[in-house]
Amino acid sequence: MFKKVCFCLILTLFALPAQAQPLTESQKQTVKAVENYFNGVRSIKSGFYQVAQNGATAEGTFLMKKPNKMRLEYATQPVEIVADGYYLIFHDKKLGQVTYLDLDDNPASLIMKDNLSFDKERLTVENVERENGLISLTVFRQDQPQAGKITLVFKDKPLTLKQWRVTDAQGLTTLVTLNDTEFNAPVDDAPFKFKDPYRKRPGDM
Repeated sequence: MFKKVCFCLILTLFALPAQAQPLTESQKQTVKAVENYFNGVRSIKSGFYQVAQNGATAEGTFLMKKPNKMRLEYATQPVEIVADGYYLIFHDKKLGQVTYLDLDDNPASLIMKDNLSFDKERLTVENVERENGLISLTVFRQDQPQAGKITLVFKDKPLTLKQWRVTDAQGLTTLVTLNDTEFNAPVDDAPFKFKDPYRKRPGDM
């Protein structure tokens, strides 16, 4: 179950749940502001708290460094998730398993892009909402009809990423909340280097 929740957190490939309604001009401006925000964030250091739909919880540390590097490490689970610039890697230490996925084919890559454009990344913004000082954007990938969608939640004024909520193909949701977050702080490359202890990775000789 925990492994499934981790994949919901990071590896959901956006589906096309329905035809998205056209955005208003105000919503389009908000989307542009979110793109500009992400393009101004070069790194993130944060704790996180994760809640699955069944009530299961987990916490740990989250690191991101552009371009295309990310690491999630769980405090109480033998799991690490690493984006090393080429692959998104799920390492289950207890089971002795490593899974590689194409970095460009999953939603986590959008916050790691040097120059994010929802249009260029084939991402459709399904909905934009403002309420109680928060902004939320629900997004899905246009060409991946087999999975779910993600909702990004920001604090407004100043615009700051606070949460994301992933909904998988079965309609199950996983909520991740960032805490004690530092943006654009120095982050070393070492945490994003992964040496597979079990086998060579795809493409290695």
